[in-house]
Amino acid sequence: MKKKLLFFTFAILSTIFIYNYATKESATEKLRKQHAAFLESHQYNKTLELTKSQRKLQGLPPNKYFEQEYLNEINPATGRTHKRELLQLQKELNAERLSERAPGDAENNPWVERGPDNIGGRTRALLFDPNDDSQETVYAGGVSGGLWKNTNISDINSAWSYVGISENLSVSSIAVDPNNTNIWYVGTGESYTGGDAVGNGLWKTTDGGATWNQVYGGVTGSSYVDTSPGAILTINSPANIAGDYNIIVATAFGSPLSTAISGDLVLAIDGASPTDDACSTIENTSEMNGKIAVIKRGTCSFDDKVKRAQDAGAIAVIVVNNVSGAPISMGGDGLGFEEEGNPLNITITSAMVNNIDGDAIIAALGSGVNGSLQPGSNTTGYTILPGIQHINDLVVRDNNGTSEVFFAAAETVASGALIGINEVGVYKSTDGTSFSKLTLSAGENLEPNNIKIAADNSIYVSTQSNSFGEGGGRIYQSTDGTTFTLKHTVPGGRRTEIACSQTDANTIYVLAQLSSDPVGIYKTTDNFTNITTLPLPNDADNGIPENDFTRGQAFYDLLLRVDPTNDDILYVGGIDLFKSINGGTSWDQISKWSNNNNLGALNVSSVHADQHGLAFSSSSKMLFSNDGGVYLSNDAGVTILPRKKGYNTLQFYTVGVAPTTAFSGAEYFLAGAQDNGTLMIENASDGVNSFYERQGGDGAYSFFDQDGTDQYCIANYVYNGNIKLYDFSNGNVRTINNESGSNGDFINQEALDSNLDILYSNYSSSSDFIVRMYRNIKSGTVTKTNIADASIMDSEPSALTVSHYTTNQSNLFIGLKNGKLIKIAGTTNTFPNNPIWTDITGTDFVGSISDIELGTNENEIFVTMHNYGVQNIWYTADGGTTWVGKEGNLPDIPVKAILQNPLLLEEVIIGTELGVWRTSNFSDASPTWTQSYNGMSNVKVTDLDMRDDNMVFAATYGRGIFSGQFTDAVASVDDVLTDKKAFTVYPTISDGDFTLMAKNDLGETTCRIFDMAGRQVYSSTINFNETSEQQVSVNLRAGTYIVNLVDQNNKKSSSKIIIR
Repeated sequence: MKKKLLFFTFAILSTIFIYNYATKESATEKLRKQHAAFLESHQYNKTLELTKSQRKLQGLPPNKYFEQEYLNEINPATGRTHKRELLQLQKELNAERLSERAPGDAENNPWVERGPDNIGGRTRALLFDPNDDSQETVYAGGVSGGLWKNTNISDINSAWSYVGISENLSVSSIAVDPNNTNIWYVGTGESYTGGDAVGNGLWKTTDGGATWNQVYGGVTGSSYVDTSPGAILTINSPANIAGDYNIIVATAFGSPLSTAISGDLVLAIDGASPTDDACSTIENTSEMNGKIAVIKRGTCSFDDKVKRAQDAGAIAVIVVNNVSGAPISMGGDGLGFEEEGNPLNITITSAMVNNIDGDAIIAALGSGVNGSLQPGSNTTGYTILPGIQHINDLVVRDNNGTSEVFFAAAETVASGALIGINEVGVYKSTDGTSFSKLTLSAGENLEPNNIKIAADNSIYVSTQSNSFGEGGGRIYQSTDGTTFTLKHTVPGGRRTEIACSQTDANTIYVLAQLSSDPVGIYKTTDNFTNITTLPLPNDADNGIPENDFTRGQAFYDLLLRVDPTNDDILYVGGIDLFKSINGGTSWDQISKWSNNNNLGALNVSSVHADQHGLAFSSSSKMLFSNDGGVYLSNDAGVTILPRKKGYNTLQFYTVGVAPTTAFSGAEYFLAGAQDNGTLMIENASDGVNSFYERQGGDGAYSFFDQDGTDQYCIANYVYNGNIKLYDFSNGNVRTINNESGSNGDFINQEALDSNLDILYSNYSSSSDFIVRMYRNIKSGTVTKTNIADASIMDSEPSALTVSHYTTNQSNLFIGLKNGKLIKIAGTTNTFPNNPIWTDITGTDFVGSISDIELGTNENEIFVTMHNYGVQNIWYTADGGTTWVGKEGNLPDIPVKAILQNPLLLEEVIIGTELGVWRTSNFSDASPTWTQSYNGMSNVKVTDLDMRDDNMVFAATYGRGIFSGQFTDAVASVDDVLTDKKAFTVYPTISDGDFTLMAKNDLGETTCRIFDMAGRQVYSSTINFNETSEQQVSVNLRAGTYIVNLVDQNNKKSSSKIIIR
């Protein structure tokens, strides 16, 4: 999970799409084509296909969900997403909490937090409350789950409670004012994960954590495209190709292009076909020496070919791309040919040129080509989003009674933009409100990583490489808090952690991610006059290399702390935790992330993988944090135990709920979680529950059979990688599919036909758009059939739904990433049986479909879109012949899921980037949407599922699982009189005689009654001008019905009645 730029140039945003107007196209069709072009040419499509090891080579986060979501959400008109609007909207929504009747809209019907209370999410910030002498009160910040408090941390049964910084859920750092321990500061945003956790500046409390206010940072302006000149290749001769060519300079290895590099260009020739890609030893070394090498992209690692050119004497390298489009940033870790692990020590500069320009240069090499690589702005062509939204570290120094606040502002790439690239730096304030940016090095905009206070009260700052691979590995010192001196530069240093002794100002430890070796640990006892390289810990896990206890993730999990009273006691963390009691001369492993890979015999505490934080109360009492939450040790790391009760900070992708009839009324549900597997709860109690891991890895789509008799669930790992059925009736576990390929999406779309026990799954790869049908999933041999029709299904599926109204065959609805909606009727267990493919796409559909849900029958379809800048909610009552948009007043935010209340058909809820929203007038031409906020927060809702008793479950990305009840609650007479509701009906349960009560100004009104299948069974005209109470008498069979009123202004309202 690395903050390395995916160096596609955002020239794509300024590309002019030229269409053939000989055939007249609608504006919608043009926008669809533009959207398709954005998706097809986007660099994320390429990086999503990389394996984990390949992603490490390019410095990319191993989890691909952010990239998948970015492509889902891009605005078809701009090719990017618009997170800035979300941050502003978060602020506005706090003042707009309306009380309605959907889950979360009323005090008596809130969203209820369901857990898990035993599995935490990714956590970096930790603090022992300085105002608690017992040191039992602690605070922890989840990077996407907010700020939490525990008042008795030594008690394993003590629960965490949520501390509201409601506008932002990403907490990265926390510090206390030493002169007033009621004043604390919280930094937000995690810069290491490529936009997964965007923050909103610096927050402050003056009452010991009770209330919080944003005091600095956040988005400060609109985004823009940087048009300043970038790096170029200038060809001086021959004249027929002379000119300037755009290039992208490699930053993952080698030297930056800080000064011009000039020379003759020579094609590299190696000894294996094809001979121009330097994938084997270069043979024309005499021609290459002192020249600029030209190399075809080929198939081998970029760093390998550049190293071979360097060995042949080249002074720089130009790599010619082998695919059309803009050049990309070349990835690589600088380690050994064919990933053998030995450092390559690349020192020369390399850059890529596009294939058209490169081929022209190669064609001219026979005549002699001379040129120069010219430096320029790194950010040219990129979208820039100004403002401080990622704070890496935060300290408060007591300078003779004056509290000085320092924070490290970082940048990252998110939503197609460089966020905060121009604001990186160290900021200082003496009043906690007004901040000024300090200078680390004149003329350089360095990105700070750590800020630490030494024993003599001086400030040390370490740096990390920016998104262009520059400026990492430096360590600066300031004694006055204003002027900094460079003390040391770690050779090849990238992200760099420091730990200062609290007893000796000259003793400092350094842990650095490197561009050569993966990591290095160093020590100085004389303030960097002399530096000792320390040995690395060697993880007992035989799947972790001896020279890299972070397993290739030093950009992400890199922890270093020194004991507060003993300089010889040192803690480091990567995948696992290690401790040294002799100043780093030797190491003991003190945790293990599993019992696999030789770890079973290791007698240490089991602690979740990926270490991020450590806070000391004393030399024996300390907190650790990682991707699994918070852990406590009261014996200096000998025993490390989880403290997760109520720490509900998990990031869930999906949720699946069992019908109450399947388990005799008991509550069963499961959910797929990022980095924490597929989690299950059985026989749940009200409120928060403990979950257990049903299946490991990243959890993905999750289902329970819905026919009410079968007792099985289905869980999946990423793609179609590990799909399993768990049968509770007999304890059997069946593997539906197991493969290593990347077929489908990372978090892959699936749908279950519970009637026929068929699982449908996106199985697309590259340009082959396929839905796979898994049959015989309960018993026998699982059969796997691919369903495809390229003439209709011309894009990858993004949503799948099976109709529950048709039970003798599967009627499958497929939403595509290009906005198409397809219905396939007639797929059954005896497939193939000539299924009927029908394109039911709405005329004005644009975007990527996120959800498809059915209403009271199969012809009533609700569709939502992932994207910014489009109509996100669509509805049809005639099976797709006609569609109407239902976005109404909803802000421009991606919509992920939709459900209709079967008890009040006018009520519809949606899951969005900012929680759950609802409307009570869905049939209106422009529905009114409000947030269903009570009990939930401004957290991304990724999935909604409804149980057979109308209980709704919401999966959130950072706050676990919530549930809420759809009700048939109707308005009271007081609600009508106070204009809260248009009308009420009483009694709600009758033999067919009831009263409608409304204000006189409702006027002449049409009253219609519908059964639960949506059929109209009664209609009359009522004039409320005559009397506000109208008697109605109907002769209907026993059952549940919907009363619908349409007044003289065509406003509609509905309520439910029951006929005995």
